[in-house]
Amino acid sequence: MTSNLIYAQNSINRKSTPLHFEVYKTELDTLSISDVLSNLSIFNSTLLKQEITHPSLTYWMLIDFEKHLTTISKDTLWFLKMPKFEHATLYKQTKNGLSEEKYGRFEFSEKDRSVLYGAGIPFKPENLIYNRYLILKLKRTAYISNISNWKIGFASTHVEHLTRYYYSTENIKRLAPYYIFSGICIIMFFLTLAFYIYSQRQEFLYYMLYVLFLLLYLNSEVFKLHEVFFGSYGLLSYAFFQISQMAINLCYILFIIHYLNTKTTYKRLHVALKAIAYLLVFLIILDAFFFGFNYLIGHIYLLRFEQLIMTVFGLVGMIYLIWKSVNKLAYFVVIGSFFYMAGALALLFFSDARYMIAGSTLEVLIFASGLAYKIQEEFKQKLRYQEEAIRNKNKALRAQINPHFIFNALSSIQHFITDNNKTGALKYLSKFSRLTRNILESSMESRIVLSDEIKMINDYLALEALRFDNSFKYEIIIAPKVEQDIIEIPMLIIQPFIENAIIHGLLNKKSKDKSLVIKFNDKQTYLECIIDDNGIGREAAQKFKRHTNKSRGLEVTEERLKTNNQSDCNIEVIDKYDANNLAAGTRVIIKINY
Repeated sequence: MTSNLIYAQNSINRKSTPLHFEVYKTELDTLSISDVLSNLSIFNSTLLKQEITHPSLTYWMLIDFEKHLTTISKDTLWFLKMPKFEHATLYKQTKNGLSEEKYGRFEFSEKDRSVLYGAGIPFKPENLIYNRYLILKLKRTAYISNISNWKIGFASTHVEHLTRYYYSTENIKRLAPYYIFSGICIIMFFLTLAFYIYSQRQEFLYYMLYVLFLLLYLNSEVFKLHEVFFGSYGLLSYAFFQISQMAINLCYILFIIHYLNTKTTYKRLHVALKAIAYLLVFLIILDAFFFGFNYLIGHIYLLRFEQLIMTVFGLVGMIYLIWKSVNKLAYFVVIGSFFYMAGALALLFFSDARYMIAGSTLEVLIFASGLAYKIQEEFKQKLRYQEEAIRNKNKALRAQINPHFIFNALSSIQHFITDNNKTGALKYLSKFSRLTRNILESSMESRIVLSDEIKMINDYLALEALRFDNSFKYEIIIAPKVEQDIIEIPMLIIQPFIENAIIHGLLNKKSKDKSLVIKFNDKQTYLECIIDDNGIGREAAQKFKRHTNKSRGLEVTEERLKTNNQSDCNIEVIDKYDANNLAAGTRVIIKINY
């Protein structure tokens, strides 16, 4: 609770009496308070107040109470109000002489922090130097600011009077956006982390990191994260939270790349996003180098350059996505980025961080909605693919048992019956009925045990041999290591290639030495199926295909493999040639991953 109250104190806009002050700047930090007191004429900032600060310069401020001496004599304790400087030393008069107390953000202790960001820097009327002045030695190293914007005042508000303000309605309203934003970010972080662990998808990783850095950066003051991580608000702590600004933008860019899949959907934008990502990585490294060597002016200009680049790119990117959007995902990016930029601009013009918090909250929620929408659309697409696969599977079944095959097989069986060859008729009728039953039963599953597939192939070859008067020989070879009853393969993947080899390769061959060899080999990580024929080859078969239809089973199988982009099959077709470079058949190698 203490950290939140400190932030509330810093946000209090109580009335204070403005003070006149003069400023003197010096490049060498060797001037002592004695030197300053011996020559107060150096303070003449009529022109100096129009300048901007520089991290390498030291500023001395002479605060004049001449017009308020009567006022401060009415109370024993007063509080000096001033901006938050990184380095600030207050000189005041005490009974033992001049004393100095450090109140810079990079210097003061936890107790001093509460005093400074509460009522202000305490002083008593007797602390005024020459009964008139307080002197401050300042350095502004974290930012560049106009000296004319510095406001110094004093008030008599006591620290104990602030307690009632901490729990006031005004203060609760002021802090509520920070608590809401923090709660949303924490919920989104853990939800996205869970999704990333489950799916390993990069967009969830970068969205999670984006939310994390956004939470750390925007709420670093509210929850005193400087002290939590680094023990104090020092240069190292400042460097971390400043560099986190660029980390936010880097995670944002990487999130957009993977969320929109810009590599395929927005190729020009993808090139620009990659360039920005590499630039941000370079700037982060360069900024860390600047902090390492205490070159803070380099950091200031680098940060301004980065903010300019991201602002211009953000505007151009939103326009490009509106113009070239290929789906609704782009609109989530555009709308979310718009609210974030609107909050940033409102912060710039109104100097109220709550606008930035509001814009960031809306962006986080919109991006989360975009991720949910993307998951939903991909799920619907997966269902469409499954429906398409089922339709293709049914087509494949119909192609496997085509009318010509059924008619010719039954005609051959009828021929056995008319020849009174009951044994042959019953034998082949049994094979035909078993093949038909197995194919229909297998239609309920997408994969089949290899041993069942081999039985169907064997029955099919026997019937095909019968159809064509045993004009070709066939052989099925199974390697000893192949575990037929364990290995599962996609159903009806092999048969269409066997049919193609018979119809177009072997039957068109004039010589009688027609053979077909089917081999199954265990390759440790995949099953290798080789369909080897000594037919006329693919080139010669093309001439016959002009007059005959392409095997419907092979056509449907190729369509299945193209539709299923996660197919675990790899098919290679090799043309064979003899010693005279004449076509000697075709070898088809099908690799099926285990």
